[in-house]
Amino acid sequence: MTLRPTYRRVAFAALASAAVFALTACEKPGPGVSVFSGTSTEHNQALCWSFSGETLEPDQCAQDVVEGALAGRGVSSIPIIPGSTVGISVDPTVADAGWVPVIGSQRLVETPITSTYFRFAFPDLQEVPPSGVSLQIVAGSGEITRGIWVFRLIPNPGVG
Repeated sequence: MTLRPTYRRVAFAALASAAVFALTACEKPGPGVSVFSGTSTEHNQALCWSFSGETLEPDQCAQDVVEGALAGRGVSSIPIIPGSTVGISVDPTVADAGWVPVIGSQRLVETPITSTYFRFAFPDLQEVPPSGVSLQIVAGSGEITRGIWVFRLIPNPGVG
């Protein structure tokens, strides 16, 4: 009879420890960004996001993850008809921080956007390599970078 209460206490302690461990492994998901054109849509959470509002430091966002994404490894590809409109929709948290769309190394706007939607025309085929171009969404304003998303826009004249 005394074994049963001890067994329950041990089982409860083990279950409680497992629950604490499981909760510490959880991370709050970062805000998301959607990119779409025609019938193609991709939605991703940030590769890196600063929940504190401080600027991202290189050690906060593994440089090799960002470099791999910019090289097209591990990013969503979106087939785009050249000359068509590409839309970007960001979560309100991203809009509040301000954000800038960047293709390759070219910013598409001079000042950060503070709305949740932006659109632009995808360039003609002559301007885009067949492997596509990277589209980066960089959240933040001034010297502060709060988050980064990377997508690959692939020219595809047969989609739409």
